[in-house]
Amino acid sequence: MYAEWILLFNFLVNVALLKFIEAMTSSTIPIWRLVVSAFSSALIAIVFYGHILSIFFCFIVLIGIAYSFRFTALLLYGRWLVVATLLVGGLLTALQPLLSLDAFFVYILLCVGIVCSSLLAFKLGWMKKLQQIVQQRFITPCTAQFLHEQWELVAYIDTGNECVEPISRAPVHFIAFDAVQTSMTPELRNGLLAWDEAQPYKLSMFAEQHQKYIRMVAISTVQKTTTFVPAFRMTLTIHEHTYVNHYVVFTKSATKFPQSAHLIAHVSVLTNS
Repeated sequence: MYAEWILLFNFLVNVALLKFIEAMTSSTIPIWRLVVSAFSSALIAIVFYGHILSIFFCFIVLIGIAYSFRFTALLLYGRWLVVATLLVGGLLTALQPLLSLDAFFVYILLCVGIVCSSLLAFKLGWMKKLQQIVQQRFITPCTAQFLHEQWELVAYIDTGNECVEPISRAPVHFIAFDAVQTSMTPELRNGLLAWDEAQPYKLSMFAEQHQKYIRMVAISTVQKTTTFVPAFRMTLTIHEHTYVNHYVVFTKSATKFPQSAHLIAHVSVLTNS
């Protein structure tokens, strides 16, 4: 009965490893391949228990059956299997003194839980780090100029920002109000502070010289409602490229700006840079 429990344990761990590889490589393993691969590798580990070559054969069978024994698959997916195996193997070895239980079934479930939770934690941490790296590639210095005012900012080019001014179809960018309010002229700052989203078309709080540069733009909120906000026509310089007659919305809620950026740039900046 001891061998059957070890077989079950290896099978469950192999399934967890394959699901981890799927998640990390965005690949798909047919369910029948996943089951056959995990079981065959677990069976080899039992039959050739203690033999040094069993590790090699388990590796080949696990990846080979799951991905059709392609050499490129062994290289691509095999490295993630090595990383995952070293992670869970080292963790289980380190925690072994704390896992001494009389009930062998409970011991197996506990070990499988540790394997799954550690792989999940690694995946989430890796994805978060990868997202940060990708976001940093879209971070760039930016200069925004409105009449006689000019601000040096850090811009994040957002591929999801497709907002445009409805008449001219000019791109709309978003500037964090807190990042520029201290360097604004009192007229513009007081106007933005006095503007009421409940009465969006009431723009009398802005100076006359500013009103002719304002257009109302529809913005979709997180609650899937549409609100209208004033957008100011100005000039932006991003990636040494100057964009004239683009529009900027000053937002008072910049807590979700990635990488502590001051400006969320329109996606068109990517194609025009």
